[in-house]
Amino acid sequence: MDEIVSILQNPEKMEQLILKLKTIGENSPQFQTFKSTIDSFHLSKPPIGVHETNILQHVFKYSDSRECFDSFRLVCKSWQNAVENIRLNTCPPVTIFQELCLHERNGHFPTFYSKYLKSFRQLNLRLDRNFDMTKWNSISNVLLQNMGNLSKCWMTIFDPIPPKFVGFLFNLFRNSKFTLTFLHVNHRSDIVTLPAISLPNLTNFAFYVYPNHENKVPTFDYLMKTVVDVMCPDLKIFRMFFVNESRQILKNITNNYPNHFVCGPQIYSLEHIPLKISYLKLANLAAYRYASHIEYLILYVKNLYTPSEGGWNNYKEILSFFPNLKGIIFYYKEEYTTLFHPLRILSSSFSQTIWQQRIDYFKSQNIKILSEHEYSEIISELRQSLSPSWSFRFAYF
Repeated sequence: MDEIVSILQNPEKMEQLILKLKTIGENSPQFQTFKSTIDSFHLSKPPIGVHETNILQHVFKYSDSRECFDSFRLVCKSWQNAVENIRLNTCPPVTIFQELCLHERNGHFPTFYSKYLKSFRQLNLRLDRNFDMTKWNSISNVLLQNMGNLSKCWMTIFDPIPPKFVGFLFNLFRNSKFTLTFLHVNHRSDIVTLPAISLPNLTNFAFYVYPNHENKVPTFDYLMKTVVDVMCPDLKIFRMFFVNESRQILKNITNNYPNHFVCGPQIYSLEHIPLKISYLKLANLAAYRYASHIEYLILYVKNLYTPSEGGWNNYKEILSFFPNLKGIIFYYKEEYTTLFHPLRILSSSFSQTIWQQRIDYFKSQNIKILSEHEYSEIISELRQSLSPSWSFRFAYF
């Protein structure tokens, strides 16, 4: 065995073997004996599973989707079948709409795109300012014809809203009526009108609030009623991403949906709702009606290098307004944190010292500095205690 292995692993010996096989000819007894031996080990056959659709699709899911269609699909018929029937739990690349605009000809697209779009179970409908709106009718048709049974959908529209957009959304959602679980709506200049269609498995809805939405409360109210009363009979989480402090929008949801709050979106919501958790910018620190109910605060930190910014010089006054405070977590760079890691890499020792003194002060008052995991567990427990079927979740930018 060792001798055979050493020969096979020796490049010079292998070159000699190949030369001798070529010299003795294919009809020689030695060549035929060698060929029979090779055949007995099935070395000329392709690897097991190389044509198995399930195995191929499992491997392709870890590859680039475009490479699958541009390269792997051309290897052989079994690979072509595996690629064209795969369902990828991701979105087409963000460049897909620019591509479709470039390849559209009189309302038609190369056959490649219909096969390509069918492979995705998620859609990022991102129409930026460079999108050619004259191509929308053709592109919306190819999307509706080839994209169904979606699990997630993101809509990011800059301006304007495409023509007949509500009708397009109705048909898009109808194609995924029983599979869509997550919908994310983001339109900077307007509030999108959504179709009145029931999506029984849509449990997570997300919406961005921009400064110019402040004067469109009736439109927002209609959106809320469409989502809560019609679209999402089994809604679990209504996410709201605030790009600014929209008091009118907050007032609307505070007045109309007070039983769906686990955490207050802004501290002044405590004028209306007794909550255990709330966000707080120290610049807005004041006495609120239900402040004594608060047990946990999410404290904004805008810039670690300017420790006095945002009212932080008065941080000790927190205790006088929130006598039952048990714990805090910091909100820094759109993340919930203990500040341990950001402070460790902070280049300014002066700022680092000030923030550490603040953390030490909270600890000395038996106020726990929560980790993101601990905060999530508290939120989860409070959500389970709610009687309504869904709750708000907030984030700020």
